[in-house]
Amino acid sequence: MTTFTLGRKTIINECSLEYDWVRQQVAEGTESGLIISAIQRCFGGDEETAGLFFDIAIGESSPGILLAHLSMIGWTAHREYDAYSEPRDAYSA
Repeated sequence: MTTFTLGRKTIINECSLEYDWVRQQVAEGTESGLIISAIQRCFGGDEETAGLFFDIAIGESSPGILLAHLSMIGWTAHREYDAYSEPRDAYSA
């Protein structure tokens, strides 16, 4: 299994682009199994982790459930993977 690469701040932000991407696929009629496979390819993790992420995106679960699952399998948040860990400065190059 590859490491789930999203950070804690992304996971708890239910308005993140990652969740929006999943919701968009659902709206377009993509089958849930294909979406879950895409989540694994893009963000790593196992099928259960991807399924929990999918459930959060569609409003059937909460980020706390995914975080609890990840802590049980030894995941630790990696800041370098978390798009929301650092403030964005539009003026820095």
